[in-house]
Amino acid sequence: MDATRPLLLEQGPTVSTRQIAEAAGVAEGTIFRVFESKDELLHACVIDALSPHDFVEQLDAVAAASDLHGLLVAAASGLIERGETIRTLIGMLHGQFGPHPAPTASEADRACTRPDPRQSREQVLDALTDALSPHADALRVTPRDAARTLMALTFGATHTLSGNREFEADQIADLVLHGIGAAR
Repeated sequence: MDATRPLLLEQGPTVSTRQIAEAAGVAEGTIFRVFESKDELLHACVIDALSPHDFVEQLDAVAAASDLHGLLVAAASGLIERGETIRTLIGMLHGQFGPHPAPTASEADRACTRPDPRQSREQVLDALTDALSPHADALRVTPRDAARTLMALTFGATHTLSGNREFEADQIADLVLHGIGAAR
């Protein structure tokens, strides 16, 4: 799946299992020992992209080594990347899988279920809160409220009807950290 996601983002659902196998450094038949079909692999990639685990790991890696501004830039950048990846994959694959028959018992054992979006949001919020907690003395609000603000501003600035990003990660970090008021 790690080899598939970049290919899927670059080429779309027409990416071949041969290309995926080459990128993963395995024989093409190896893919089908794990996944029943290419569609199942692509579906698993989308489900994996919906999970917050990559974002949480990236945030944990930079949290201890960053000042507050650097942490906010890294967090906003990670939120932007996560949102863009999810939107791209879902948009690209919308309708690709169509209705599925009820899974067999063995398929059900391997089934990829979509993460609960509320639970995923809470995991991201918890990770941001934890990362911001060491900087609590530098915040005018609680780390939880700062995390909520960062998430809301990032979401609003990157989910536009025009499809254009309104702000970059450093601009979002500056807005969260300094607000919109003039310097005093």
